[in-house]
Formats: sequence, structure tokens, C-alpha cells
Amino acid sequence: MKNVILSVIAILCVSVIFAQEIPQELRGKYHALRWEELSSQKNTRDLIVTNPPENPRSIAEFEPNQGVIVAAPSSFFGVSFGVPYSLIAELSQEDTVYLICASSNQSSVSATLQNNGVNMNHLKFVSHSIDSYWCRDYSPWFIEYGDKQVGMIDYVYNRPRPNDDEITNYFGSYFDKPVFGMNVVHTGGNYMTDGLGVAASCSASLDVENSEDGYTYTPAQLDTIFKNYLGITNYMHLDDPLNDYIAHIDCWGKFIDVDKVVITRVPTSNSQYAAYEAMADYWANQTSSYGNKYKVYRTYSPNSQPYSNSLILNKKVYLAFPNNDATNNANAKAVYEEAMPGYEVIGFTPISSAPWEGTDALHCRTHEVPRFDMLRIAHYPILDTVEYAESYTITADIYTLGNGGAITSAEVFFKIDDGEYISEAMTNVSGDEYSFTFEGLQHGQKVSYYIKAETEFGQVQTHPYIGETDPHVFVVEPDGNPSTISLATENGYIKCFPNPATEVLYFISNNVDEGRYSVEIINQQGAVVKTLVTDASSKWEGACVDISDLSAGLYFVRMYNANNAYTCKFMRQ
Repeated sequence: MKNVILSVIAILCVSVIFAQEIPQELRGKYHALRWEELSSQKNTRDLIVTNPPENPRSIAEFEPNQGVIVAAPSSFFGVSFGVPYSLIAELSQEDTVYLICASSNQSSVSATLQNNGVNMNHLKFVSHSIDSYWCRDYSPWFIEYGDKQVGMIDYVYNRPRPNDDEITNYFGSYFDKPVFGMNVVHTGGNYMTDGLGVAASCSASLDVENSEDGYTYTPAQLDTIFKNYLGITNYMHLDDPLNDYIAHIDCWGKFIDVDKVVITRVPTSNSQYAAYEAMADYWANQTSSYGNKYKVYRTYSPNSQPYSNSLILNKKVYLAFPNNDATNNANAKAVYEEAMPGYEVIGFTPISSAPWEGTDALHCRTHEVPRFDMLRIAHYPILDTVEYAESYTITADIYTLGNGGAITSAEVFFKIDDGEYISEAMTNVSGDEYSFTFEGLQHGQKVSYYIKAETEFGQVQTHPYIGETDPHVFVVEPDGNPSTISLATENGYIKCFPNPATEVLYFISNNVDEGRYSVEIINQQGAVVKTLVTDASSKWEGACVDISDLSAGLYFVRMYNANNAYTCKFMRQ
């Protein structure tokens, strides 16, 4: 009888403890554990606000990573995993898994993971109590800042979970990296960046949460904060086509490269169909950091399949595959393989206690950790169709973060049309800057190229990240000009000075036909960024143009009229 009474008391206690918990089938929809979290979303922790870091750059998910964060929070029955053991096992084969777990649970968790094929040599416990497994939302945002160092950004997590909200500062001590406090309300699932100053979020949570309860920022003020702390110069505040409570961008969109994005596609019968199509059209018409239009890839989700909620880790892509949906899963895998040639795309079905949801899947429950010694190639490629010129120079800043070591080689691998790849050494111009010049290209030729660098410690990196499988490609404009137009004469020419230039650029010419000419300044992507009209004589000189608003890099000048065209190039410092 005593045992029966104790059992009843235990059951009643459990009922009281979990009286306010949200049912499992709704947790993923709201990213919430208890109903009261929905009525009091703000965290009560006093954020340690700091000055902004010096010259920050938000690191993109698809950059080189050392590992991934997952979480195993304590529960009444032990611990709760949000991802399947098979995913942890796969992640641990080549990368480090940082598992947030209370120290009291680590012995049993170790045995479980080892029995499920996890490479325990690549698993590191982060001993800290945790409230939930949605580590994407509360883990640190990593930045490059100052003199090629790695730091972390902390913010006000939009859930009242004190253990989760302490994690960024804890990781600061764990990794021995500085933490910069940014006084805004945010969450990781609603933030994506290209690593070159562009970021995007759903305004439904970003703008709303920062305009109430003590945070009264305008969107413009938020943009200033993100520029100061993360180096974001183009922050897109977007409508949420999903139109759901969570308003996280990773539920329907994802950067997979600087100029590539995945956007969900839904059936025409879906009430949000028009909103999704408008979002895909929006991205297709935006200019990427490379200067070209975004390439938009669509994953078909007729029943809220979370294919955009994926993880990129080095040369692999991990997709959330719903159970019993082989056809749509295979189609999603094919889209990623087309968009990311050279990457291995792997799908994982969920565990029964934490199913994948349209608002909560694999990306929500993981968070990448970049290499702190990353070999970085910062390069703005020549892309698409470009104006004919005598030569094309590419430049790149090549360096390592932290203690990554010296650069021992930097090469350009390229092929013309369908020829074989050849390699040429890049010239170290000064400091971190390297350059290479393509010469002697003809009208209509296609150039495919990538950059490869290596450090003294054997770290190798390419740009783009997969290299030969997915190179940069540009085409020299076909010879479609009338035969009367000469792109180069024996004696006639134009020149630019000073070169390099910073504020004003002057043009001089010699032996050109007199008349009225149009002048265009063209960037490496083939876009016309400046125009003017001028009169020229056989010894004309003195035309000038203000270039102070141009970004640093290589530019081409084309002066032409109905009968003649002349070109030259210059560097904007």
C-alpha cells in the first residue's frame, strides 16, 4: 500500500511539474517548451553590453568550419536529443561535435553515443546546464574582427531560458575568445549572412521584438547596430512568406553561397503560394556581393517539408528528411546537388521524440563553429559576360586567422572554353594582396577559374570553396559590333591617371578621331558604374570623373562612339 501511495504522489508531482508544458507536436511550431514562454518571450537576463569590435565581419555558415554544436538538455527521463544519433555519428567522422550537456549526464550520454557509432575522439562535452536543444537560436554568432582574430557576438535571446542564454558567454571562456554584447533582441534561426556584409531576417520578429518592451529601435537604427557589431552593410528585413508564428528565415530560405540562395516552393493551392513566389522573384532581382544577380534554387515542400532547414559543414550538406517521403526527399537532394556541385548531400530522418517540423528541423538544432585558424581567400570574382579588354586582372586578399601560419603558395587554375585546366602562380602585390592577369583573350571565349592557396601548416583552401567542380565563369563579349568599329587602333589609345586612383580619375588620349564620345567605367563583373560624355580631339586631354564613391578594385574604362572604341584599366585604392 505504501508503494502505491508513493507512486500516486510521484505521478501527481510529475503532472504539476509538466502542467504548463507544450505538447511535443506543438513545440517545434513555437520553439517553446511551456505556454508561458509565448506570453513572456523576452529574456530577463541583463546583457553585458560592450563596445563594438574593430572592423567586424560576420562569418558565413558555408565558410571553413572545425565542428558543430548540438545540445542534450536534461529531462525528467534523463536527457533529450533533438537530432538522431546517426547524424551525430556522421558529423563526428571528420569534424568535432561540441555537445552541450550537464556534467551529471555525461557518463550515460557517452555510453549511448559510443554504442551508436559516434567517433568519441571527435566529441567534446561542453559542461553546462541547458534548457532546450534549439542551439541554433542561442549559440554564439562568430565574427572575424581586428587583426584577423575570431570573436563572438552575444545578444538578448528572445526566450526566457536562463541556461540557454548563458551559453555564448560560456563559449567565450570555453574557446578563449572575446564576447561582444550587442543590445538587440534576436535569435539565430532568424539570421543568415553571406560573409561579405549582406544579411537577411524576417522583419516579423526582428523589427517587432525590437520595438517593444524597452527596445524602441527603428529598422534604420537596427541596421546601424548590425553594421557596427557584425559588419553588415546590407541588412534585408523581409516579409515572412510562411506567415507563421515563429518567423524564422531558416524555415523557408538559406544562403548556400555568396550568390546562391535556396527558397521554398509550395503548391499553387497553398494560401501562401503568391508570397513564396514573390520572395523567390525578389531574390532573383537582387544584386549579390559579387555584383551579379542571385541564383535562386527552389525546394518543393507540398506538406511543410523543412528542406531549407539544412546544415552546411565544410564539403557536406545535411538535410532534414521527413519519414515516408522518398520522392520529395530525393527531389530536394537533387536540387542541392545541382546548386552545390562537389558537395556531398546527406539526408537524415528524425527521432520519434523530436520529429522534423516545417518550423523546426535540422538547422534549428545545430550550429557550426568556424575554424579559428581559417585560411581565407577574399575575392570578388569576374562573372557573367564582360566587356572586351586587352587583359583582365583578378585580385584576392589571402591570409589566415589566428595562428594559421604563413601563405606558402597562391595559384589560379583556369581553362579556356572546354580546354584543360592549367595553373599559374599569383603575384604577391603587397601584404595579403595577390593578383593575376588574364591576357590575350578573344571575343566569345569562356574562362573558368578558381584560386587555390596553401599555408605552411598544410591547410589548403580554394575560392569558390569546392574549386574545380564549381568554378567562377566569365565570358568575353562576342564580337557583335559593326565592322566599322575598331576596338584597338595601331596608334590610338586612352590612358588613365593617376593609377592607382582614389578620388578623381583623369583620361588622356592620343591619335583618336575627333568627335563626341561616351565614356563608361566598368567593374570586374561587367556592370557600368559611371558614365559621362565628352568631346575628343587628336590631342585631347583633361576629362575627369569623381570615383570617390567606388569600391576598391580593378575597373575598365571604355571610350566609344559610332565608329571607334578605346579601352584602358585602373585600380581604385
